[in-house]
Amino acid sequence: TALFLDPAAVKIKKNKDNVKFKVRCSRYLYTLVITDKEKAEKLKQSLPPGIPRPPRG
Repeated sequence: TALFLDPAAVKIKKNKDNVKFKVRCSRYLYTLVITDKEKAEKLKQSLPPGIPRPPRG
């Protein structure tokens, strides 16, 4: 069977060293750590609009 990612939600966590994208799929939570701020911003802009992002707080 083919691996098919079906993201349910994306959380974005920032600190001074890196940006973490936590992608919740049906079975697993995937974490992508990016140390380059420009690449992280580019990836953030390219996320599909249909994926919910929980409010920060």
